[in-house]
Amino acid sequence: MEGRSTYGIDMLAHVSAWLMLACGGLFAGGILFVAVERVNQWRRMPLDQYVVDFRRSVYRLDPFLPILGTVTTVAAGLFALNTRGCSAVLAWMGVSLNAAIIITSIVIAEPINARFRRLLEGQAPANVDQLRVRWRKFHMVRTAMVLASLSCLAAAVL
Repeated sequence: MEGRSTYGIDMLAHVSAWLMLACGGLFAGGILFVAVERVNQWRRMPLDQYVVDFRRSVYRLDPFLPILGTVTTVAAGLFALNTRGCSAVLAWMGVSLNAAIIITSIVIAEPINARFRRLLEGQAPANVDQLRVRWRKFHMVRTAMVLASLSCLAAAVL
């Protein structure tokens, strides 16, 4: 009976490790791609092109990235609960960073994204230049945080 219990914990740790790394890699990769490709382009685009491109990109990414971030965070929490020592500490660090990303995204990025989604394609919200700069700065910080989180999660498994 005791062997079965240990096997269940080991299996949960393995499955949660796989989920946190697979989803965490996709989550970090998506955020990094936006930082490297889209943010660079958006900064240089004329406002009329930026408004259309940003709205389309956010429309596609908004449901996808938060789901990956949430799955990563939950899986990392399960992994942390089922491991000990340095692995658990690193996993909790990843959980904390991901939680900070999710919370700050809801507080900072989502209100900006919503302003674009509420308008018809091609219409610019008020103060669009300021929104573009604020979103870009936030996203660069978020990118550093997600890369740190993925590093912690990968190190936790090693």
